[in-house]
Amino acid sequence: MSIKQEMIKGVFWTAIQKYSGLVIQIIVTAVLARLLTPEDFGVIAVSTVLIAFFTLFTDMGIGPAIIQKQDLTKDDLNSIFSFTILGGIVLALIFFIASSPIGNFYKENSLILICQILSINLLFAAWNIVPNALINKNKRFKFIAKRTLILQLISGIISIIAAYNGLGVYSLVIPPIITSTGVFYFNYKEYPLKLNTKIKISAL
Repeated sequence: MSIKQEMIKGVFWTAIQKYSGLVIQIIVTAVLARLLTPEDFGVIAVSTVLIAFFTLFTDMGIGPAIIQKQDLTKDDLNSIFSFTILGGIVLALIFFIASSPIGNFYKENSLILICQILSINLLFAAWNIVPNALINKNKRFKFIAKRTLILQLISGIISIIAAYNGLGVYSLVIPPIITSTGVFYFNYKEYPLKLNTKIKISAL
């Protein structure tokens, strides 16, 4: 396949992923807006901003470096993967512990449990760095589009069902958790990396 064909194919599947996902997100949000209160969305907005801030520390440029570096061995990738596993655990624990001070600062008790639950999302965000980079490196745009749409549909439906059954603000926590864990499941099936007990500093 020529570079031009690869580019057209990549743009096509990326567009499907982006705009189809946007339509699904709008529909799900519209339904949830009828079932939940503005306060519920406000609490989730606060936790989302905090998660986004902590997520900045998970990647540290590892993903783009894997995509650009052409001579990484399997052992190198396993070492980097092991490092992200360890880093994800540390960051998730820090966020979990910080959930209580965060809730107290905003004077919102529900925010404590929400942040504790979303620490799972932070954990898998780190664990997905290496396999996500490999998928992008190998131009698996069709796989990314299908994976994203499947997870958005599943998480959206479950979130609506949860809200309808009175789960309240916690129904908004479901989509990011299902998405992050689901992405790791699909990624790991495609690129099964191994944990190294000894991390090669040279690989990092």
